[in-house]
Amino acid sequence: MSIQSENFKTIILGADLIKAGKVISVMTETVYGLLGDAENNATIKKIFNLKKRPEINPLIVHISSISMAKKYAIFNEDALSLAKTFWPGPLTLVLKKIKKSSISPFAMSGLNTIALRIPDSRVFLEIIRKSKKPIAAPSANKSGYISSTKASHVSNSFGNKIELIIDSGQSKFGLESTILDLTKKPYKILRQGIYDKELINQKTKLNVNNNEEKINMNRPSAPGLLKKHYSPKTPIRLNAKRPQKNEVFLGFGTSTKIDCNFNLSKTANLHEAAYNLFDYLIKSDQLNKKRIAVAPIPNIGIGIAINERLSRAKGN
Repeated sequence: MSIQSENFKTIILGADLIKAGKVISVMTETVYGLLGDAENNATIKKIFNLKKRPEINPLIVHISSISMAKKYAIFNEDALSLAKTFWPGPLTLVLKKIKKSSISPFAMSGLNTIALRIPDSRVFLEIIRKSKKPIAAPSANKSGYISSTKASHVSNSFGNKIELIIDSGQSKFGLESTILDLTKKPYKILRQGIYDKELINQKTKLNVNNNEEKINMNRPSAPGLLKKHYSPKTPIRLNAKRPQKNEVFLGFGTSTKIDCNFNLSKTANLHEAAYNLFDYLIKSDQLNKKRIAVAPIPNIGIGIAINERLSRAKGN
């Protein structure tokens, strides 16, 4: 494995490695992904093994166009409207798969549905186009651990176990995509990311709800739904006003009057906090303290997604 900067040569190399059934890592606009040919059973099994990911936890398949997506899933008018409005971008659509699908059943965890999106990442899109492959790409971290937003995070997780890491800097958003289930009405957001139901409703006039139902942990219908996820090795304490003895303190905003080890956003900007969240959790974890104490994050807008990640990181 080697970390190489993003350029024409590394994109060509990445596409060739995908075609050869290898696993690589590149930056998406959300987090760094662990990429492999979604039609190759052996490659998909390797991704699960590398991540130590439960086989019940399906993968998102990434494509480069709506016409390509239609080769793998059934699109109704609402799905087309959402795809045309939000793709490329951090919205994953869960759709009924076509009957004779070439996608590895392991990527879909044996479900009759498939999770699809077009990433808003130049390096990723070029690799899809040049390899001419649908690409499965879960976050590039060990299952359950904090998602990677930098090439160095990926290297720390996998060392020499993957063929190539293309370093394109830090991921733009820092949180995984919003996952929207379109297999039945009312349409439900299974995992909130950058986009919330208000934005989706506003842009498309479609009625989209947050999911209030209990998730079936034995058969989740989409990635990122397991109870404990995004978790550092160090225990987390949420809504902390100040650190206790031997705690790392992760602050937010100017209301944090006392010194903190890291501040997600000194100006209380929730998008900046999302961008920094996983990087600062990894840095906090590396300090080997008793706990990581996290200041309160407003539960509005993208703050809902941040709090959801923190809650799963804690394991509630």
